[in-house]
Amino acid sequence: MFVMESAIVKAAETLGVSPSEIQRRNLLRENDLFSYRQPAEMCNAELAWDTAAKLYDLPKLRQEVDAFNQQNERLKKGLSVMPICFGISFTKTAMNQARALVHIYTDGSVGVSTGAVEMGQGVNTKIAQVAAQTLGISPSRVKVESTNTTRVANTSPSAASATADLNGKATQMACETLRERLLRHAVLEYTLNYEGLEIRDEEVLAAGIPADTNWEKLVSSAYWRRVNLTENAHYATPDIHFDPVKNQGYPFAYHVYGTAYTTVTLDCLRGTYTFDALRIVHDFGESMHPAIDQGQIEGGAVQGIGWMTMEELIYNEEGRLLSNSLNSYKIPDLYSVPQRIDVHFLDTPGHPRAILRSKAVGSRH
Repeated sequence: MFVMESAIVKAAETLGVSPSEIQRRNLLRENDLFSYRQPAEMCNAELAWDTAAKLYDLPKLRQEVDAFNQQNERLKKGLSVMPICFGISFTKTAMNQARALVHIYTDGSVGVSTGAVEMGQGVNTKIAQVAAQTLGISPSRVKVESTNTTRVANTSPSAASATADLNGKATQMACETLRERLLRHAVLEYTLNYEGLEIRDEEVLAAGIPADTNWEKLVSSAYWRRVNLTENAHYATPDIHFDPVKNQGYPFAYHVYGTAYTTVTLDCLRGTYTFDALRIVHDFGESMHPAIDQGQIEGGAVQGIGWMTMEELIYNEEGRLLSNSLNSYKIPDLYSVPQRIDVHFLDTPGHPRAILRSKAVGSRH
């Protein structure tokens, strides 16, 4: 990416135009083919770019940078404009599968086991949301169990921004089967018409009218009628495939798009720098948890800053890794974070292969 952006800058200097003009003209458009021959579908690259330019007033930001640089000798400001596109899925197709084991207990509580590993990214919160929304109950009833291969085996890594999609879809499938089973039981138990029957806010509704039962009563009666209250589901991302020999195929379920503006101040004498502001427009789809998604994109952005400016693998002459701990491998800290971070959620309908149309963040800003 650094090499390509440098080539764009060189071309812009030669042509006498702004680098962002070349970037804008070469953004992905609907049905453009990636190098691996997958078409860009529901492409929001231009929408993200144009929204950022209007929202953050790109010409004004450039004027402010130019004015500062004319008035200062030692300190100089710079402004970068970076569009991103990131494919969501493992490129090794077999890894795009997940399972979920869901138990409904007689007190109405729900236990969910998946292969997702919670490491602070909020995946357990999203899985609990999926279960609660699918079953029509409060999230407080849902407990996401610790990850254990005795309950859910052969799991894929919690990586590639695909964890919530894979494990959330499996959870959704299991909960849909359980909901269907409970509603079929309600038809027999309470002499209800199946058409228009639903569970919403822990109430059983028939054509929108409360029936004479609720979630706890329904679960209890199902148990006494020996209805199975446990379900296992398997999800495999549909449609995707990839030929590693030809380097062609349809390897990603969907793509996320965004545009980031980064403003920095450089001390040309001392060689020090500060990140003044980071402004992001990003395609989250129909975000199911904006607070988690905002935290993820801010964290991803700071990780990117660390990766490009301070993180370094150092080896000795024998090839032994010397920077093998946080004592010797510098990662970004509080002082590395931009003084200002703005994140705008692009208004898009999401993607059907994303869990509840809430796209994975896929942040590489």
